[in-house]
Amino acid sequence: MIEVKDLKKSFGTQTVLNGVNFEIEDKKITVILGKSGVGKSVLLSNIIGLTIPDSGSIFYKDKDITKLNLKELNKIRKNFGVLFQDAALFDSLNVFENIAFPLIEHKTVKNKKEIKQRVADMLKLVGLSDIEHKMPSELSGGMRKRVALARAIITNPEVVFFDEPTTGLDPVSAMSIANLIKDMQEKLSTTCFIISHDLSLTFNIAHKIGLLDSGKIVDFGDRNHFLNSDNNIVKNFINAYSLGDTI
Repeated sequence: MIEVKDLKKSFGTQTVLNGVNFEIEDKKITVILGKSGVGKSVLLSNIIGLTIPDSGSIFYKDKDITKLNLKELNKIRKNFGVLFQDAALFDSLNVFENIAFPLIEHKTVKNKKEIKQRVADMLKLVGLSDIEHKMPSELSGGMRKRVALARAIITNPEVVFFDEPTTGLDPVSAMSIANLIKDMQEKLSTTCFIISHDLSLTFNIAHKIGLLDSGKIVDFGDRNHFLNSDNNIVKNFINAYSLGDTI
């Protein structure tokens, strides 16, 4: 589905990505782990075309998006849905208006009755109902994440990107979001890419796991491979998480 090849990105003298290589498999959940400040968000920003890499390639269905002009890139982005770390809901719009926004903005659906039904269907899918009239300020952190997910998937994207989906949530809400992502992926057969530092989330839902450190993916594989990795960086990351350290 998506292949990242030798991706490099620096800001001034600071090298953030220094030759990143991995693949996001079709209809699977791929998680890239890493400590805070290691460059996970920069990696995500490059993959969805919000940041231009210094060098390297990002292939989406064999098309290198780093070589596309803005018009071509926007066409590709219509296949993407994004759940940002802070949910990024529009504070001045209610839940219905937030979720319906992509349909209206891209003129995907013009019939008001159909838009209303699509919003209701998405809310049901994420475990919410009858809250269309509520404002973002009236929602809990977990509810905001669910509404943001409903907005991200309402256009039936082929790939959904998640930026730290459990950050700021209590353990119960975090596990609820993890289960929701897993259920959504299975029901819709969606390709999911997640950046996170949350091992509990990762080991519960990921098909493939990578660890970003010092600008590179230092190890990549399935859950069993990752848990039994001989890589000392991976071992230290897992041990730090197990001990409750802030990573």
